[in-house]
Amino acid sequence: MRLGGAGDWVSVRRRRRRWRSLASPLLVLRPRLSVEPISAAERDFFHRPAFYVRVGALGLVAMTLFAILLLRLWALEVIQGRQFAHVAQAQSFRTVHFPSARGPIVDRSRRLLAGTTGTVAVTADADTLGTIDAHGRWTPSVAGHARLRRLARVAHLPTWRLIANIRRSVVRTPFAPAVVITRPSRDLAFYIDERANTFHGFDVAVLPQRWYPTGAFGSEFLGLLGEVDARELHQRRYAGTRAGQVVGQSGVEAAYEHVLDRGLTSGRIPVDARGNIVGPLRAIPLRASTQSLQLTIDARLQRVAERAIRDGIALAHRAGHGDADAGAAVVMNPWDGSIYALASYPTFDESRAAHDPRYFSSLFREPATPLLNRATQGLYPTGSTFKPIVAEAALATGLITPYSSIPCTGSLTVGNIVFHNVEPAINANLNLDQALTISCDTWFYRLGTMFYARQASTGALDMQHWAHLLGLGHTTGLDVPGEYNGVVPTPGWLKKTFHDAAQRIWYEGYSVNLSIGQGYLAVTPLQLAVAYSALANGGRVVRPHVGRAILGPGGAVVRRLRFPPRRRLHLTDVDAIRSGLFNAAHAADGTSSAIFGSFPVPVAGKTGTAQTPNGSDHSWYASWAPAGRPRAVVVVLIEHGGFGAEAAAPAAREIYSAFFHVH
Repeated sequence: MRLGGAGDWVSVRRRRRRWRSLASPLLVLRPRLSVEPISAAERDFFHRPAFYVRVGALGLVAMTLFAILLLRLWALEVIQGRQFAHVAQAQSFRTVHFPSARGPIVDRSRRLLAGTTGTVAVTADADTLGTIDAHGRWTPSVAGHARLRRLARVAHLPTWRLIANIRRSVVRTPFAPAVVITRPSRDLAFYIDERANTFHGFDVAVLPQRWYPTGAFGSEFLGLLGEVDARELHQRRYAGTRAGQVVGQSGVEAAYEHVLDRGLTSGRIPVDARGNIVGPLRAIPLRASTQSLQLTIDARLQRVAERAIRDGIALAHRAGHGDADAGAAVVMNPWDGSIYALASYPTFDESRAAHDPRYFSSLFREPATPLLNRATQGLYPTGSTFKPIVAEAALATGLITPYSSIPCTGSLTVGNIVFHNVEPAINANLNLDQALTISCDTWFYRLGTMFYARQASTGALDMQHWAHLLGLGHTTGLDVPGEYNGVVPTPGWLKKTFHDAAQRIWYEGYSVNLSIGQGYLAVTPLQLAVAYSALANGGRVVRPHVGRAILGPGGAVVRRLRFPPRRRLHLTDVDAIRSGLFNAAHAADGTSSAIFGSFPVPVAGKTGTAQTPNGSDHSWYASWAPAGRPRAVVVVLIEHGGFGAEAAAPAAREIYSAFFHVH
């Protein structure tokens, strides 16, 4: 190879240095590969099927979770959207409850007995006058306390009482106006209403209240209202009520609470997140329609029965029984148990008791016990009105027939005790009809000895058994609560009642006494009316009741109330008993013929003179009329009224005169 000159050499050397400078970095840096090498282990892991299974499973789990979330979101938005919207709305509103008008009560002719009217009350805005702490206790502010003192001075009430009233209302319904004064005077209500700017935070409102247009009437069956207490809230009949709600506490008000109570009137008031009121109260219309309760009571006849008791007491006083001071009367349909009149005396003013707490409290301290319904709660020996029941027991068990002749004498000695007859000089053999006509005691005494002999030999208690069957000694099933049981004494009852060994023995004299309705026998006038109804209708033991029908808003009958009979009895030779009771009222020697002998409607009835430990005898009259086709059973009791014909029988005639519109 031929080299050039020195210039060429220099040129070559320069080129070599330039090549070295250009080639030196290539000797330091490695060429970058397009594919990174992997280890043999990693290559096997990614190319195995298990890797793809794991990846697929992870994706499936992720898709499932997303699907569940989507389904839940869909359920919240579509299915439960309205529910949660309601909850969200409820958080921005508070529900306020107010008392609503109760359903009216009318008599069988649709005369109004109990309605609803408005009563004025002074209410307070608890939010304006004070604050409620975390425990729900309301405390007045300084300004609120000053306003309460001003109202207390005007109303002549202590300030602490007004504060207590507000706290009580706040506990019941925190967002409703609190009732400060329940029944202010007319002048006070006008004074506060006219000076609304002065009494800021107070208002005069109208609240529904029970109204009795007939005044002092029907305390025996209408019943009273009162606030439901904590104990009653757990009872089934008050299910759905709230603390402080006014409900029926007695009478038909309690028995038919489900008909008369329309529930509470509700309203909604907007609040913010802290519960502060931010808008006006808006009422929510009631869905329940107004229903009325129609009773079987005849208001006109009820008034007559109440007056007849007072007239009977006056007759007893004229006859020398000055301790006569109370009584009861029952007028009933003997076929279905409908009660036309249920009277008790002394009574009380239902209207005043509902509106005047002081008057109501005083009734509990009255020695005459006006709160005792003597027609359903008064327990008395029946005297001779029990004899028809004893007669049916004797006929049914075969001890006698209608034609059996039994001596009627002036007295009968049993053991060492002499039992006297009302007529000491009598001495005759009588059949059942005649014995009932003149009400011979010794005739029935002898029946009592027969029953005792049968009891001693067989253990049968026929008198007691038939008394129970006919409705005595236990509640009758009356639809008005509070009825008393009464007592028909038996040997077993003696053992349960007394601890003295001598008093636990059933002697023959007990059966003798029971045969004329004396001894430990204690029944209510209503029970005796049920028994006489069975004798009158042929054996149907009715269930007495005062409820007749439920009426709609327009007065149409929504539902008839049904009260089937308690039992049906087969009565033996009951016509003989009916004949004796008819003759007792119409025959010349009948015990009540002086009262009903000339009465234009034939009556079948029995007088009763029941001896008492203290005072005059009780005067009874139990009957039905017309004698052949009974339309009404009338039972009258005059406490300490003397003979049955002296007080009770004339009172019964007064009732029959009004019932049949005769004199």
